[in-house]
Amino acid sequence: MLVLDEADKLLSQDFKGMLDHVIMKLPKERQILLFSATFPVSVMNFMERHLREPYEINLMEELTLKGVTQYYAFVQERQKVHCLNTLFSKLQINQSIIFCNSTQRVELLAKKITELGYCCYYIHAKMAQAHRNRVFHDFRQGLCRNLVCSDLFTRGIDVQAVNVVINFDFPKMAETYLHRIGRSGRFGHLGIAINLITYDDRYDLHRIEKELGTEIKPIPKVIDPSLYVATSLNDANMSLNNDESNVSK
Repeated sequence: MLVLDEADKLLSQDFKGMLDHVIMKLPKERQILLFSATFPVSVMNFMERHLREPYEINLMEELTLKGVTQYYAFVQERQKVHCLNTLFSKLQINQSIIFCNSTQRVELLAKKITELGYCCYYIHAKMAQAHRNRVFHDFRQGLCRNLVCSDLFTRGIDVQAVNVVINFDFPKMAETYLHRIGRSGRFGHLGIAINLITYDDRYDLHRIEKELGTEIKPIPKVIDPSLYVATSLNDANMSLNNDESNVSK
């Protein structure tokens, strides 16, 4: 039996040909299970080559974007930090994850956020594994409200307290976008995703909307807290360290 989680990533160019070599070592009588939040051509081609009359369970319509309200704000590159500061002051953030498109920009933005007076961690692939583990553990425990990261943090990471995801840099791929905003609205909670869009991002925004069959709305002056803030005692209890005393500014 071969079980492939995050199959879309394992079948991407980063791991090109690796699974074909693994499958060559398996007996002819075998079972292969694929799990993936997205279904790109690479997964389809793999299924056609290696799976015989596979049984498919498709939950995309039910689960993909449920509970996550998506907005965009058109900004110039030099306005992004100011816009982020405004969001921090206006939103009721339990915990937030902020995505950048490079490890260098992750560290620079984390420094800027700290200079603005907000507690901020950062994490990216070039950090030592032990350091990444420590950062993730402390963030999950609620020791800091904001985490800046690269796409290392888009898969298999569940932090229930995250109710806001911000794409400081907008991604190029629909799959990346889907995984990023999926960090909010976990376990049936509500969440919002806010995308900072530059002039160069406008075509990617429309393309990703179309590919995912979703709507990313212009950000309103006031965002209804009921879209992303726990309103019942039960929801509040389910959130991790929701109490103000447990989460730093």
